[in-house]
Amino acid sequence: MRWILIFVGVLIAAPVAAQIQSRPTDPPLVTAANESWYQLGEPIQFAGELYYRAGPAIFFNGNTMVRTGHYNGVPLYADTTIEPYSIVLVPIGRGLLQPYERPRRGDLAGTTGSRPSSFPVHIVPESTAIPAAAVSPTRLPVPPGAINVYTPEMAAATTASNARTPGAVGTAGIAPSRPQPVQPLVTLRRPESNDGIWVSFGGERWVSSGVAMPLNTNDFVRVGEYAGFPVFARRELKEEVIYLPARSGLVAPYRLKD
Repeated sequence: MRWILIFVGVLIAAPVAAQIQSRPTDPPLVTAANESWYQLGEPIQFAGELYYRAGPAIFFNGNTMVRTGHYNGVPLYADTTIEPYSIVLVPIGRGLLQPYERPRRGDLAGTTGSRPSSFPVHIVPESTAIPAAAVSPTRLPVPPGAINVYTPEMAAATTASNARTPGAVGTAGIAPSRPQPVQPLVTLRRPESNDGIWVSFGGERWVSSGVAMPLNTNDFVRVGEYAGFPVFARRELKEEVIYLPARSGLVAPYRLKD
């Protein structure tokens, strides 16, 4: 009887091995393709920080990407292989996600992340930087290839450089020097595509495909709206081409990107 009790005690004390199975993240069902903030290229807010569109779209990978939040009803994802809170991914349809990157300023000034930053790295501490000016976040999209620096710090630097410094009464006839605004480090980025001028309409990308032509109400029909401008198509032709107003009485063709 004694040996039986010892044997039962050993079995109870033996460790139990558990099986853990990792399940890939489900692909997103809701996308931002038809959201106005995405089509206008506006930044998004996540975890108390602003994230700006950066780089080309990437394919969804359920083994390395996890859902981390949402913005205006659209789910946001993060890549677990890179630095947390550095890049969020926004689904845009067809299994693609658009990266949005957090500029490396404030506590991240002068640091580098898991990948080279798409924006200039701030080298000035937040306490000595020029305060950001209040600007509207809504702006028209910029065609690929255009050099563009649109940050609150640049707007504040321009305002500060144009402002006049109140003069002091001197006794030696020497005027006080005007303080120079701090200029951020700006670098050029490599082009992300060779599509030229393009627009996003109906969840698809349309690239410029020719010269403008006269707008004839008998040949064209309005099929939608882009950034406040009407979008036309040829009434009789079944072509994958849309037309946007170019100047008075003319419309420019845009074909569907292959």
